[in-house]
Amino acid sequence: MPARIRATVSKSVTRFGDSGASPLSRRFFFCPSCWASWRRTLSTTQTRTATNFRRKDIAATTTIPASTRSFLDRRRFISSITEVNRNIPARNRELYALLGELQQTAADQISLSRLQLAQRGLESEVPVIRVAVLGLNGASAARRLVRLLLADPLTGKQSWEDLIDSRGSEESRGLLIRYGQNSGIVDDGACPTLSIPSPVLKNGNIEILVGAIGTGNEPTGVSITEETLLVPTISIPTSNDDTPPSVIQYPVHRTVICGSGPDGLFAYSGLVGRANLGSAEQLVHGAIEQPAAGDASKQTSDKVTFVDTAVADTALAKFRESVQFVSEYERGWTAGGVQDVVNWLSAKKDGGLAPELEILVQSLLDSTEEGLVAKEAIRVREQEASDVSAETRQSLDQTVSVWAERAHTELQKSLEEGFASLRWRGLAWWKLFWRVDDVGAVTSEILQTRYLAQAEKEMIWTAGRVKQTGLLNGAPNGGDFAVNNSKTETAEENSETAVPQQQEDGPWPMQISASRSKLGSTTIPSLQALSQSLVLFSASTTGLTSAFSALLYSSATTGLYEACTVAAVGLIYSLRRQQSKWEKARSFWEDEVRESGRTALIDTEKVLRESIRDGPIQQKEELPETRARAVVGRARKALEDAKQR
Repeated sequence: MPARIRATVSKSVTRFGDSGASPLSRRFFFCPSCWASWRRTLSTTQTRTATNFRRKDIAATTTIPASTRSFLDRRRFISSITEVNRNIPARNRELYALLGELQQTAADQISLSRLQLAQRGLESEVPVIRVAVLGLNGASAARRLVRLLLADPLTGKQSWEDLIDSRGSEESRGLLIRYGQNSGIVDDGACPTLSIPSPVLKNGNIEILVGAIGTGNEPTGVSITEETLLVPTISIPTSNDDTPPSVIQYPVHRTVICGSGPDGLFAYSGLVGRANLGSAEQLVHGAIEQPAAGDASKQTSDKVTFVDTAVADTALAKFRESVQFVSEYERGWTAGGVQDVVNWLSAKKDGGLAPELEILVQSLLDSTEEGLVAKEAIRVREQEASDVSAETRQSLDQTVSVWAERAHTELQKSLEEGFASLRWRGLAWWKLFWRVDDVGAVTSEILQTRYLAQAEKEMIWTAGRVKQTGLLNGAPNGGDFAVNNSKTETAEENSETAVPQQQEDGPWPMQISASRSKLGSTTIPSLQALSQSLVLFSASTTGLTSAFSALLYSSATTGLYEACTVAAVGLIYSLRRQQSKWEKARSFWEDEVRESGRTALIDTEKVLRESIRDGPIQQKEELPETRARAVVGRARKALEDAKQR
């Protein structure tokens, strides 16, 4: 990497995480996935810096309205997105977009740091490959190996080699090594950076993070995730000694774990054995320090390489001393096993995606889909557990049948008792003259005490049992809880508009109470008015005919018998009319009450049965996990397309 790029990065980061601002340092968050975007924009950093200083001077004297600032921020945001999409290679755009969609739909199941690393890699035809070289319980073995990996045998010993060897006092902070002109270690407050002109870094477009990893004291059966090995952590010290250092994550494409001797081999084997790597297994390699013995080919496998840094270092020193020792260099370098690690790091694939990037995306999709499948299974089990069993529905249906039978029996017997009571019989047609004012009270009493009183209480209890199972919650016919007036005529509906609305939805079917309210508000006033009109008509007719008969008797031509006959005719007509109309009205009201009760029971039974049979019909909405899995499937196809282009 050019030296000016390294210097510009260090300056820009140093200004952002200035140690002079203690609160900012404690809250500083370093996003490793942003390095690539910083590298793309570093060529204009100096110009932007000068522009920023001028903007600050202008801002000190000029106040920009909030609406203008918001508009400018939106424009800058949209411009940045457009610029990123413009720089993405055409073959990677679909996969890049799907990974961004996956970040929205499965944010809790995907490693965001590794996702951002994959997206940064897709933004370039030749992505920078990040490699972590981690020493087990210390970085000394990792530093020795990295120094040999990056050393150029065609040049003398460089100053940066001593810097790598001496970098041991702050192992927890790590050391980031990039390609560039050697200018010493730059400590930018996030991760110390060293730029060196190594052919390995240049040819492989590699940057190396040197650090340490602890084997831990976890039980043997406890598994670890792939992030433990592929997302190493770096400690950032704070200005306050009493404050613990901050920890940042640095995702990488490959990881080399360095150990020494049999203990290191056992620790590495246990660490990899407990790690659920899956497709990312190809991204982890072990380099175990062991004295060279026998054929070097027997010391190397796909997962581990046995190295002897002392032998390799001696061979390198001899070759640098004189070219005459080239044969000794080849034997020692091969026996030291360092070249095998170099070959593993520099493995390339002609055309398509870089193998590291391909495996990274594949590993992300595998781990994300695994988490989505597990969460989707939990959701499905929860839905199945919330559904009511067929046995419970059958039991509730039988309960409704028993209630309906008892309610119809009560309707018949209770109303017969009410209509045979003394108070109702006291409203005979000939007693209306002195009981006309009791019509409303007597009929209201019958409705309150004899109209499905016990059936309504039992219905509430039955509906409570149904509701307890959740069947009345969101039932498809929940609107029927108020009233189902499908058989009501249009004229009756218009007449009910003036009646206070008492048919509100309730926690149980309201057909019985609604029908009682309807009878009380519509039929009782009509019956009361009819009784009053009949009494008034009878009294007025009898009075008029009696007065007319008196006038006839007072005349000289009519006798007493004829005059009384006229009065008797008026009395008989009015009483006969009152008797026929009142008895017919009473009989009609009794039939209407019975029919209304029967309809209310049928509607209530229908609501309960439909609720038990159909409710609650949980809409089979597509689960978020299902949608996310569909995105994963499309991303897999896009990955295959990107590999073949």
